[in-house]
Amino acid sequence: MILVAPPAAQSEALAPRPDAETAIKPFVTAYCIDCHVGDEAEAGLNFEKLLEAESIPHRRLQWERVVERLAAGEMPPEEGVQPEAAERASALAWLRAELADPDCTQPQNPGRATLHRLNRTEYRNTVRDLLGVEFDAAGFFPVDELGYGFDNNGDVLSLPPVLLEKYLQAAEEIARRAVVTPESIVEPRTDYPWDALHGGQAARDGAQGLFTNGRLWADAKFEQPGEYLLRVQAFATQAGDEPVRMRLLAGDRALRTVSVEAGPGDPQTYVARIAAEAGTLRVGVEFTNDLWQPWAEDAERRDRNLFVTSIAVVGPTTRLEEEELSPTQRRLAAVAPSQDEWFESDDWRQPTRDLLEGLLLRAYRRPARDDELERMAEFMGAARRRGDSFERALQLAVEATLCSPQFLLRGETPPADARGVRPLDGYELASRLSYFLWSSMPDDELLAAAADGTLLAGLDAQVGRMLASDKSDELIRNFGEQWLETRRLATLERDPERFPEFDDELRSAMREETFRLLADVVRNDRPLTTLLSADYSFINARLAKHYGLSAAEGLGGEEFRRVELPAERRAGVLAHGSVLAVTAFADRTSPVLRGKWVLDHLLADPPPPPPPSAGSLPEPASGAAPKSLRERLEMHLADATCASCHKRMDPLGMALENFDAVGRWREFDGEEKIDANGQLPDGRQLTGAVGLRDVLLADFARVRRAIAERLLTYALGRGLEPYDRCAVNAIVAAAEANGDTFANMVRAIVKSAPFLQRDEGRGE
Repeated sequence: MILVAPPAAQSEALAPRPDAETAIKPFVTAYCIDCHVGDEAEAGLNFEKLLEAESIPHRRLQWERVVERLAAGEMPPEEGVQPEAAERASALAWLRAELADPDCTQPQNPGRATLHRLNRTEYRNTVRDLLGVEFDAAGFFPVDELGYGFDNNGDVLSLPPVLLEKYLQAAEEIARRAVVTPESIVEPRTDYPWDALHGGQAARDGAQGLFTNGRLWADAKFEQPGEYLLRVQAFATQAGDEPVRMRLLAGDRALRTVSVEAGPGDPQTYVARIAAEAGTLRVGVEFTNDLWQPWAEDAERRDRNLFVTSIAVVGPTTRLEEEELSPTQRRLAAVAPSQDEWFESDDWRQPTRDLLEGLLLRAYRRPARDDELERMAEFMGAARRRGDSFERALQLAVEATLCSPQFLLRGETPPADARGVRPLDGYELASRLSYFLWSSMPDDELLAAAADGTLLAGLDAQVGRMLASDKSDELIRNFGEQWLETRRLATLERDPERFPEFDDELRSAMREETFRLLADVVRNDRPLTTLLSADYSFINARLAKHYGLSAAEGLGGEEFRRVELPAERRAGVLAHGSVLAVTAFADRTSPVLRGKWVLDHLLADPPPPPPPSAGSLPEPASGAAPKSLRERLEMHLADATCASCHKRMDPLGMALENFDAVGRWREFDGEEKIDANGQLPDGRQLTGAVGLRDVLLADFARVRRAIAERLLTYALGRGLEPYDRCAVNAIVAAAEANGDTFANMVRAIVKSAPFLQRDEGRGE
């Protein structure tokens, strides 16, 4: 066979694409590395670290800036060695090809979110929706860390031992509040101590003893008819193969029979319910299985005896009546075993299993496996054998459920044989959806749709229903306040001498104003541009006074109302006190912080961290006249190390300079008239907040994409990767094509591959 070499063109077409080592590193080494290396790299752009990254798209923002500067001829700087035009063109072509969108017609990697614990907000809401208990998780647990700007990121929500101890304590308190038990009801009470009891053979260790089968009793007075509780505290010595058996009595009626396994050092309380009429009734106990085995090898187990330290009657009480129970306990009690089934036979097993099946379905956000159900049923059975009431056994089961990893950890557990990309099952999808939109567990409708397989087809309807629910306030607050950073108002301090009016009431009003605008945009399907263009806001009397809005006269007290704004404030969240306060220092404004906030939160184009040598704004020379803030910023821009970033940030921040550090409008800073004009690096001019608004609205494609990236990050609970770019593209396009509303962006997210699927890799 004769092998014929392919034509040159074909050979070149088959040649592998050059990698970064050969295509871009020589260019960077020749023209860039001198200024952009190490901890003090100019503009924070360290090419050594960029080239060490997994790929060029993994550092997309930095490389896109490189492309912009190269294409504009700004890099290398004029005083540096310049590449030939062909070299520059070749480097740009290679980088643009690397940064080009992937082929989105092909199946995409959906990624995989880390299994993570419920954060404080999710824990509080899940406990509320599962058990009807309002629990202050924020005050009980330590602050959750942030990952990619949000506190629901799986990579930072670990489970250290100290937090496990807090979960145990919280579970005990929550279970006690969720389930009322006979054991917990102790008032009003009439006590009959051991030495006031009738019957028995002898006293021992502060107790009346029964050494043979027999009874101990007290003649109790019942002042009125009703439900009472008989409480008996007892311990025993054991012999033979079964524990001491004690029957609780009201007259000659047996209320229940219990096994007394408590020893002399730790007596246990046993409780039974009595429906009593007014009058005197003999109440007590009967020892039913006496045993004497003097030949037993263990000297401690030769004599079976019962000892009673006290008898008490509690009541009358209505706390165990159905109408007095919490909705959760009523729902659970509807399928619970009766008292006779619980104490007197094995008929308690099936009702208990049915009850646990419903409880664990909701707590685990999926059907419990048979082994999980059996383990929890056996846990309750052990409480039954110990003599606990059904309610006490249920309380312990709730406590155990709240400590379970299946409750505390949120995420997907793949089948053992899962490999590669798989769709989420209905329950996994229901959980993702509910924690995205509600920061809480799925409700019964979501679980039912997961069970019958209709959830995926009904996503549009479910999103509409869930956003219309008051529970979607959690999305608006948790996403909105973390995206805009207005949550920081809770602990923000201002110089009390310069801003004495900045107090808790004002902080709260500022946060509420921004929340209400976001809620208005979400609930009324307003375009996302409203976040920047709104000529109205929602304020109360305190905020109106703070802003100096005479048009808002008539506002009363704490009530928030929609108010039309003066022209200078018609810039949406840009003119909100919440945003303006968190982007200022304690004693003055900061155009740098405000400009950085715009780049980071609205344009998803954050500047790099300042180099270690960066300081505060330059002070004028000794003896020189004080300079305005603008003049001092211009001194900062004179430093080449700072200029590359500050010429992007500072004009954006200066546009907001008419607002002081607590969001009030002003014309002067001290005696200096404020100049809020600026010029962007591309030559565009802007004046004031309204000018900044107009620039951002003209660039709203970038703002829309920034919102989509942040919202997808929040929805997935993980940072975005280069392979998520196709999903972001589709989400942005779908939102823009469907009215540019928040709800339609949410719909696009929940239909995206990263939300609906999971990459299990090779199953490691």
